Amino acid sequence: MWWWVMIWVLLLVAAGVYLGMRVWGLWGQTRELGSELAAAERRLDEVQGQLELLGERIGSPEQLAVFADPAMARKQRDRARAAGRLARRQRRAATRPAWAKHVD
Repeated sequence: MWWWVMIWVLLLVAAGVYLGMRVWGLWGQTRELGSELAAAERRLDEVQGQLELLGERIGSPEQLAVFADPAMARKQRDRARAAGRLARRQRRAATRPAWAKHVD
């Protein structure tokens, strides 16, 4: 009769060890989640700081490209691209070696 008690005690100990391991793993995952949430919060604070700086540059919703006239936005884009190409051409010309520069 005592061996039945030993079997039940052994089953309870095994169940306790199993549940303890599962709880220990869950505790570890909870700590990792907390650290990931803290890192995400730090990243979000940095992004919100940058967003506040951008928000100061945009005074009203009418300044957003979404609300602009498509033809006007296209002209502005073309002008900006042309200015960028010109600036790049000037930078490249300034850094060319003497033998590769135009004489004209």
